[in-house]
Amino acid sequence: MPLSRPSADDDDAESLRAVGAEPRRATGGSHRVDRTPLVDPNVLHDLEDQLDSPAAARAFVRDYVAVWDERDLRISSAIARRNQAASLDAVLSLKITSTMVGATQLVTLASALEKLLREGKLEEAEAALPHVHRCGVRTMRELRLLHLNKH
Repeated sequence: MPLSRPSADDDDAESLRAVGAEPRRATGGSHRVDRTPLVDPNVLHDLEDQLDSPAAARAFVRDYVAVWDERDLRISSAIARRNQAASLDAVLSLKITSTMVGATQLVTLASALEKLLREGKLEEAEAALPHVHRCGVRTMRELRLLHLNKH
C-alpha cells in the first residue's frame, strides 16, 4: 500500500480530536476519508431561502467573516482570564453564528469547547484554542473564496 501525504483533512481531524470530538468518517476502499466539509453549501442556500434574498445572506456571511478576528480574540482572552461565563458566552456566539452559515467544523469544535467550559476544564479549553483558530482561518478563507466571490 503506498504511503499518503498528510492533508488539510488530517489537520481537521486532528483539530476535532484535540477538543474531544471525532470527525465524521466514511469508508472508501481500503482507507477512511474525512467527509466533514469546512462549509456546508446547503446551509448557505437555506439561509438565502430563509432571508428570501441572496444579497442579504451574502451580507450576513460577509459580516460573519469580518468579525472572525474579534470573535477569536474574545474567546481566547476570556479563556486566558479564566472567566468561565465570558468564555461560554463567546463560544456560544461562535457556535450559533457558525451554525447559521454552515461552518460545520467550527460548530463541532465550538460544541466540544463549550462542553469543556461547562465542565470547568479551562486548561483543556485553552489547549484547544490553536485548533479552533486554524479551523476558523481556513473557514473564513473558504467563505471568502467560494461563497462571497461567486456573485
